[in-house]
Amino acid sequence: MASANDEIDALMRTEIYKSREELLKDALRALLSMKPGLRIEIAIDLYRNEKVSLWKAAEIAGLCMEEFKDVLASRSIKLEVGGTDEESLFRLARLGLI
Repeated sequence: MASANDEIDALMRTEIYKSREELLKDALRALLSMKPGLRIEIAIDLYRNEKVSLWKAAEIAGLCMEEFKDVLASRSIKLEVGGTDEESLFRLARLGLI
């Protein structure tokens, strides 16, 4: 039986994908469409490791901010206050305040 790496290499030889990264992104999209709950796990991990803000993590999870906060609370994950200037400006623009 061929390994996952062998199968990836075979797909790359077909030249359907321009790069391994493109192939992996496509595979990840397919996985997440089949198992949408994984989006929440990814979002939690990125948030806990300070890779994304609370706002961005909620977006990745496909939840509104309050729903994502509830998920974090149910797992006893502490909320970090803050966000980037860019996110703050985006929110203000959406509200029509700038």
